[in-house]
Amino acid sequence: MTEYVVLLDEDGKPIGEADKAVVHTADTPLHLAFSCFLYNDLGQVLMTRRALGKATWPGVWTNSFCGHPAPGESFTAAIERRAAQELGTKVVEITEILPDFRYRAIDASGVVENEICPVFSAKIDGELLPVTDEVMDFAWIDPDALTDVLRQAPFAFSPWVVEEWAQLRG
Repeated sequence: MTEYVVLLDEDGKPIGEADKAVVHTADTPLHLAFSCFLYNDLGQVLMTRRALGKATWPGVWTNSFCGHPAPGESFTAAIERRAAQELGTKVVEITEILPDFRYRAIDASGVVENEICPVFSAKIDGELLPVTDEVMDFAWIDPDALTDVLRQAPFAFSPWVVEEWAQLRG
């Protein structure tokens, strides 16, 4: 089944759609995405390590999960869908926390991420059953400890999570 991403102009207005499987290249057009930080009842944040089979940033630690809303799909629906697809769980209390986050990053392979990527938080509402094609490892971590480790070893994390957390926590 073909997945599509929403293409955007420089002002963030939708201008079309493209096949997700072919949009990420050395010349990736600006498109819509989202990131989500998932919290448990103890206030810990879930960090995931990207599977080694991922096309970009394989094996690096990142936020709980991320993805692309399909054309016409709300962020809430996309977040619920990706939580199930990547982590095998349900989420509640979805809250937009960085509505204007935008980044461009180049993977060691030369693939470019070029996204307007609002950031959300949510609370886990079920068992965590990560899908191995997406997530090779995970850890629940205290937010203050995450701040420390991101400052000490940013190279071990995806570039977007380093930027997002810095904007959230300073």
